[in-house]
Amino acid sequence: MSAVDAAAAAAATAAVPAAAAAAAAVRCHYGFTGERCEHVGANPGHQHACWNNCQGRGVCRRGFCHCQKGWWGKDCGRSRAFGAHSARRAVHKLRVYAYDLPWELAYQPEYHVGWRDHDQIYMAWQVFGELFFNDSSTVRTDNPYEANMFYIPAMTYAYSSNLGDTLVHSKRVIDYVRTTWPFFNRTKGLDHFMWLTNDQGACHWPGSTHPEMANVIKVVHYAWHNPLGKSIPTGWNRLPNKHWGCFHPLRDISAAPYWLNQAGVAAAAHGLQGAKPTFDVKAIPAERLLFFAGGIRHGDPSYSHGVRQELHTRFGRGQHPNITIHEGRFENYSAALQGSKYCLAPSGHGWGIRLSQYMIQGCVPVIIQDDIYQAWEDLLPYADFSVRLPMSRIAALPELLASIADADYLQLRAGVAKYWRAFVWDRAAGGMAYDFMMASLQNRMLRLQARQFHPLQQQQQPAGYGVAEQRGL
Repeated sequence: MSAVDAAAAAAATAAVPAAAAAAAAVRCHYGFTGERCEHVGANPGHQHACWNNCQGRGVCRRGFCHCQKGWWGKDCGRSRAFGAHSARRAVHKLRVYAYDLPWELAYQPEYHVGWRDHDQIYMAWQVFGELFFNDSSTVRTDNPYEANMFYIPAMTYAYSSNLGDTLVHSKRVIDYVRTTWPFFNRTKGLDHFMWLTNDQGACHWPGSTHPEMANVIKVVHYAWHNPLGKSIPTGWNRLPNKHWGCFHPLRDISAAPYWLNQAGVAAAAHGLQGAKPTFDVKAIPAERLLFFAGGIRHGDPSYSHGVRQELHTRFGRGQHPNITIHEGRFENYSAALQGSKYCLAPSGHGWGIRLSQYMIQGCVPVIIQDDIYQAWEDLLPYADFSVRLPMSRIAALPELLASIADADYLQLRAGVAKYWRAFVWDRAAGGMAYDFMMASLQNRMLRLQARQFHPLQQQQQPAGYGVAEQRGL
């Protein structure tokens, strides 16, 4: 959990009366509430027990929608079935069909969602599902014969958690889909997508030896792409895909993660719903040049590809008067972000949450993640709101950042103010992450329609890679 989330959770807990806190000590499984978990219904913290609360057409019990007669599907949203020739496949407009997978194949197991609960930062796939299953008017279709994209709701995180391997479960689901319906084999899976929000995404998926898995569009938070011929970092030498690592930019999607209280933090920073904003786009923070707080893990070179460790060795423990590289949690984390000109966005054991936090709270990100595509990088102009540096230039980081003119810095800050909504899933806070997800799918659909998808060996660097060089650094 991030420091922002921890602070919000602590504040919320402090506000709960003693009696309510005592009652909350009994943790119920999904879909049950009460002092002894004797009642069927939504319980605090389990708002995602059933997608869209079964649309009001059924009862949510232990994560399942028990639908009224005449309705079915994961959220009781379907009432019609279609024949094989009921429609032509859409050509120009994105139409997405979601498979209804049997419960024994893809379900959030009791041991995971009951006592352990989900870590909210991995739940973008659930928030996406709620928005998608409510999007019948524009994108979602119940007719697979008119669809040009197919969603496989495999619930992989429930089977892998953050550090586990998604391979076994994903292969089982894909094998079921391709042997049960005709649509997967039509394109060998090129128009099918799955969410993999665990720390290392699709890093351990096979490559050319299992084309039925390699072709699927992986929607991930960790989008490390290993260019041909580049050496594998220490600790990653067992990856099955030596040619493209964990992510292929012509196929896969790097999506923004979700984190708890996005709406509240965004409202405070940007003055939503009449609140006075704490983020002033025309101001230059004077408290410090660069800020980072979080895990360092000295002695583990695979963690953050060594970036956090080198930064802490060079600039941590007060070695630089204007740079804070702090190991562990930091008191008044939000205030520290808002008082810093730049905030460091490294990776972690896989992906990191900080880029989204910085964008929402108004701190210009400094991204040091060699060959790692950032969220929606196929759509967003990262050079307009961030500084991108290779790991090889860490030693010169203070001078490089200090050399950016105030006018150029304010342009970056204006870019943060312009694009922060792309990193927010909560529609109540003006979030547009779902729209960017659909735009990424639309791009891949059009590429498939134009038969331009086949040259997967073509290489390209992340858009905006080397921004520091472009700025004369």
